[in-house]
Amino acid sequence: RIISGIVMALIVAAFLSLGILVSPLFITLFIAAVTAVAIYELLHNAAGIKSKAALIGACAYSVLNVFALDKNTVDSINVSHLELSVALSIIFFIFAAVIALKEHKAFTLTHIVTLAAMPIALSFAFSSLGTVLSHERGIFYLLMLLNFSSVCDMGAYFVGSTRGKHKLCPEISPKKTVEGAVGGILSSVVVTLILVFAFSVTEKLLAALVLTIPFCILGMIGDLFASAIKLTAGIKDYGNLFPGHGGVLDRF
Repeated sequence: RIISGIVMALIVAAFLSLGILVSPLFITLFIAAVTAVAIYELLHNAAGIKSKAALIGACAYSVLNVFALDKNTVDSINVSHLELSVALSIIFFIFAAVIALKEHKAFTLTHIVTLAAMPIALSFAFSSLGTVLSHERGIFYLLMLLNFSSVCDMGAYFVGSTRGKHKLCPEISPKKTVEGAVGGILSSVVVTLILVFAFSVTEKLLAALVLTIPFCILGMIGDLFASAIKLTAGIKDYGNLFPGHGGVLDRF
């Protein structure tokens, strides 16, 4: 788990460096690739959709939508990012409807809803990372987001595995504990302090500390929500791309 985390951090750092030093499109490409894998995991591994046309179409749409929403890709044409994204989303929704009609004997309601809706929602969600990074203090805000999610998760994992006694939500995630949750939040508070002083944004110290706790809790809710989907789907992880972590949706 630790080794996989280090490898992931190095890959992210490499693409961030290429994006900052060479071209922002490297960051967009990385986000698009991550989004496509996430879409595949959700549709194929969780929802059980086997149609190759559906999977390829959904992954292709997600990549195109991430690029459509990126400010560095469509400024040369006379159309706004949102207009292009909406047009792509409408086309994809029609595509999903056609696939559902063609595969009506094999498709359940879960298949139809997941195919028609989730690629749109996930591609918009992942594309927001590009928006964060385009900010003047983009790296700071990205690291804060990773702090609220990944650092909190790692802190909860290590504290919970050594000190955890009281189950947090045993029916959905039996290994998570109250002690782990508290340890994760405290870990994030420490990292928030480090990031604020490292990036010399001490004027935002109070806001950062106040927001750390609710955002960590939101991260835990998101984690439990993702676990509830896996529980319903009867799978342990969304994928096996990252040993010790699972897939893209397990980690991101």
